[in-house]
Amino acid sequence: MASRSASLKELGDIRIDDVLSFIDRGIEKMPSYMDLYRRWESQQWSVGDIDFSLDRQDWLEASDLDRKATLWSHRLFFNGEERVTATLAPFVWAAPTPEIEVFLSTQMVDEARHTVFFERWWREVCGTDARDMTQLLKEIRPEANEGYNTLFYDRLPATAQRLASNPKDFDAFVEGVTLYHIVIEATIALTGQRFELESMREQGLTERGFYQGFTAVARDESRRVSFGIKVLQEAVREDAARYAPLIQKTLVECLPLITGTLDPPDPRYITEYGHTESEIVQFAFDSLNKKLRAIGINLAA
Repeated sequence: MASRSASLKELGDIRIDDVLSFIDRGIEKMPSYMDLYRRWESQQWSVGDIDFSLDRQDWLEASDLDRKATLWSHRLFFNGEERVTATLAPFVWAAPTPEIEVFLSTQMVDEARHTVFFERWWREVCGTDARDMTQLLKEIRPEANEGYNTLFYDRLPATAQRLASNPKDFDAFVEGVTLYHIVIEATIALTGQRFELESMREQGLTERGFYQGFTAVARDESRRVSFGIKVLQEAVREDAARYAPLIQKTLVECLPLITGTLDPPDPRYITEYGHTESEIVQFAFDSLNKKLRAIGINLAA
């Protein structure tokens, strides 16, 4: 597949649905952890190679609504990338095998790169006077959103702290992978990426630096979603009575947080671009259920 090793420029020719199909193919024939690591090696990209000049021109000509909708989405992603970067190390410490440890180490690199990608976009496209990333993140922190705040400022740090306190707590590891890889990445992030990238494609904006970079981000996410499915699938196969209820409980608790995160402060941020809130939420939960079938469970607790 071209998406396996495509350059940033070539990613402008790739649809997000082609990237997502990698996960579906993996469900049919699950890659090993080292397969996923090797795919990471072959899919390297550099934030410094992205040209945001067309994006800047678009920004200067954009309507007020376009700017507000873009900032809403990008705030969620930029802040989210930094939050997961800050909380991932304990997952590496808690990895139950060397192969899992190796793959999770690649994820730390990915999350840091994604954070830098959004920082560059912010500075070069919409502009900011923030002197450093700390100040910029404070400036762009998403407006009050209970679902988002609970996920990224409560549940994820609490799970990471449990793992840091006891890296051998495999129950906490399973809960953390459910939260991180299935709820945040597979259900929320890839849904947002799918609709934003498709909207850009429909508008003929695939030559923009953001489209190319965000497609690379989504490709990175697809590897990690496959990883999360594999970890949980193996846990359920090893001891379904123990781990299936734990995964289900985590998911059920997160359902309102998913819908809350995907709910924009102004419905026009979605409807003006040819979609509806219900369509996006439906896509998210259809995607979630597909992953759960691969793991070997359903949402019924």
